[in-house]
Amino acid sequence: MGFAVFFFIAWLITAIFFAIQKKLSLIENTFIFMLILVISINWSWIIYEGFKFIKITKEPMNYTAFLFFRSVIIPMLLVLQLNLVHQSKTFGSAALITSLSVATLLLLDGLSFYLNITTYKNWHIFYDFLYFAGLHAIAYYLLWLFRKVSYRGVNYS
Repeated sequence: MGFAVFFFIAWLITAIFFAIQKKLSLIENTFIFMLILVISINWSWIIYEGFKFIKITKEPMNYTAFLFFRSVIIPMLLVLQLNLVHQSKTFGSAALITSLSVATLLLLDGLSFYLNITTYKNWHIFYDFLYFAGLHAIAYYLLWLFRKVSYRGVNYS
């Protein structure tokens, strides 16, 4: 059941991303996706495999659902969120979009727990909140830094 749910959510988020009008360029979207993917994979390796704070299921289909969440849903949701934030006109709407994105990730994390894909050992949902909020801040800062570096002219003097 977990595989079907997370497969559907991954494709839904990807379809929404392709359907919306994007404010970020293809290079910026790819840059953010790849960096968040690297951070997400390393974070999960450290927390799940290294410290064993969270136990991952051994069932192949549910493990694949975990991989969808880690490798597709989290990076695509952050890229989608950044595109929507850059379309927003006010700070309040940008904060609301970011809050909804973090809340969506927390709900999906809870769904992962409910479907026995993950089991908390020495972990708490508040730590996931801090991780997802920090991941959003990192994505926004990396996009700002990428734009600052890439739009600066090259000086050959």
